[in-house]
Amino acid sequence: MKQRLNKISSFLEEKRLDAFLVTSDINIGYLSGLEQGDAILLIAPGKTNLIITDPRFIQEASSLKEFKAQITSQRIPLVLSRKFRELALKKIAFEAKNLTYSQYTLLKEACDDVKFVPTTDIIEGMRSIKDTSEIKKIRETIEIGICAFEALREELKPGMTERCIADRLEVLIREKGGLKSAFDTITASGINTSRPHAHPTNRVWKPQDLLLIDWGVHYNGYNCDLTRVLFSDRITNNKKRIYKILLEAQEKAISAIKPGVKAKEISNLAGNYLKKYKLDKFFLHSLGHGVGREVHESPWISPKSETELQENMVFTLEPAVYFSGSWGMRIEDMVMVTKSGHKVISKRLKQEYFYA
Repeated sequence: MKQRLNKISSFLEEKRLDAFLVTSDINIGYLSGLEQGDAILLIAPGKTNLIITDPRFIQEASSLKEFKAQITSQRIPLVLSRKFRELALKKIAFEAKNLTYSQYTLLKEACDDVKFVPTTDIIEGMRSIKDTSEIKKIRETIEIGICAFEALREELKPGMTERCIADRLEVLIREKGGLKSAFDTITASGINTSRPHAHPTNRVWKPQDLLLIDWGVHYNGYNCDLTRVLFSDRITNNKKRIYKILLEAQEKAISAIKPGVKAKEISNLAGNYLKKYKLDKFFLHSLGHGVGREVHESPWISPKSETELQENMVFTLEPAVYFSGSWGMRIEDMVMVTKSGHKVISKRLKQEYFYA
């Protein structure tokens, strides 16, 4: 935590700002360790690091090493205005994406002598590069996710509904140690696989259908995001061919991952490979996204991303095709940038055809 706060201090010093007001629950957890929400951080280097919350979280807030707890039942703008005056804070950074207009208006009314400076993606940029403890936690979520999926495979059989499969996987995630699913589990069969974000329905999985499962685990403050396609033994040769192309497109992208390479170059490798087989127009989303405290965060692996990959970035690679009104398939793995290359940290999750 101290190293993260030092980075905030350096940013404030560089921009000649007195303090940073953090309102995003995700970023509050990242900087303080408080995961419950309903709190605000005031980071004022050389003066105080304050966490303001209500009496429900007095024990959690009071246990934080790097922050002094301010427990209050009063309106937050009033508490902040007093602290700003007490600490002689005049220029304060805030998170433009997370402070609502109504909250901003209340603060301005209570603190009319303070200049509020909007910032964007300062903490999110810090979060894009994981430290050793974060990578360990992400690996743990992946292991839970793999164990849950493997247990589900033992139970799967055509005739089950999409909703039943999704419900069972979410139970297994908890049984294997996860706190909860990282997002609503996607299970889609047959025609429903043509929708990238299909919601589970009462549709029955039939022997001739593909079954796409996109699931994640939330554990210890971190997440994973994985997708696999399952086949019965009645899958067509064309679907097998396209699945093989997706695997090859993913491998093309993975092989080029190393520090200094731009994210768009990785994306273009997969996209151009699909284009070779005239499949690129059926690829409807970006190739990947960062995963950590949020399921979708920086870096973004897309044709427009100018981000240069750095050591310890963690993100998904998920080439896919979707034929509207017919079928679709997606393969999603998680990759980490290493000092000289990369590591597929979801590699234990097999990729070959899964016969039900």
